Amino acid sequence: MNKTCKICLIEKSKSEFYYGTLTCKPCYNKKSIAWTKANPDKVKAIRRKTKLKEKYGISIEDYDKMCTEQNGVCYICHKEHLRRPLNVDHCHKTGKVRKLLCDKCNMALGLLDDSIELLDRLQKYLKEHY
Repeated sequence: MNKTCKICLIEKSKSEFYYGTLTCKPCYNKKSIAWTKANPDKVKAIRRKTKLKEKYGISIEDYDKMCTEQNGVCYICHKEHLRRPLNVDHCHKTGKVRKLLCDKCNMALGLLDDSIELLDRLQKYLKEHY
């Protein structure tokens, strides 16, 4: 059984349509690409929302609440993160979300593999060579 695309008006087999659409795949994809280019802010917001939910299990509202509780600054260094939103810090073993951090503090924890022992040795080193 065939369907006619509502955009190009060409009759094609059902396999050339995404399920539940009246537009063939090529026309649908062109329309989607055009919408994405015309709405970069919406696309960015959708991607951010999806990443927060999929990667960390939190909503935009959860993130905003955390940010408000931290006065919009990094939990560790208390500096503003002006370039982009603060990073969601989480335990890589359990996946549990901890706090919001700037790039530097988040990277430091990651480079130390969240090791308290390494952090203690680093602190000792800095005190010896200050």
